[in-house]
Amino acid sequence: RLEGVAPDEVDAGALILTGIAVRRSNARAIGELFAHQAGKFVAVSAGDSLETALVAYGSGAVALSATGSRLVMNVDIGGGTSKIALCENGKIIDRTAVDIGARIIRMDDDGRVTGIEAAGRQVAESLGINAEPGQILSAAELRALADSMADRLFAAMDAKPESADSMLLLKPLLARRTPDTLMFSGGVSEFIYQRASERFGDLGPLLAEAVR
Repeated sequence: RLEGVAPDEVDAGALILTGIAVRRSNARAIGELFAHQAGKFVAVSAGDSLETALVAYGSGAVALSATGSRLVMNVDIGGGTSKIALCENGKIIDRTAVDIGARIIRMDDDGRVTGIEAAGRQVAESLGINAEPGQILSAAELRALADSMADRLFAAMDAKPESADSMLLLKPLLARRTPDTLMFSGGVSEFIYQRASERFGDLGPLLAEAVR
């Protein structure tokens, strides 16, 4: 809610469901609830391709690519997915997305797993780690999970789909191209750039460390 603004004063707006949120069985109901309560709201679900474009523009990567004829890669690492966009001459020229995010495995302060997504289960099983809810993961296991997630992310960034395997959500990048500028956005980027230290019961800090 905006300070000092009542719902009936809002003329229009948009609610966009993304990432893990849009996969939930109650996503549509939540969207309709907000649309009903907020008045003239447009509630939509953003597919991975649209979301990748949104963050590439929102992060400034597209605008940056228009300066100095530089190739910019923006990697947006969120809670459930990562979006990768290659930008050149003020346009997105290639994009992909991968099922890697800070909250695909969630745990409490003791390292006890409180929730896991299908992607998190896939990473854990590839390492022989039992990460089902209720299991307590050691510091070494948590680091191994984060390292594996970072490896798969960089495989997608490096146009190596055989290494990113079935965690790709879109077609792989067309070809390996080394960007002039690599930039990160999304919640995990706050840890990559060391602007955040608070923990949220997920792999965000460890994933950021692995990426760095």
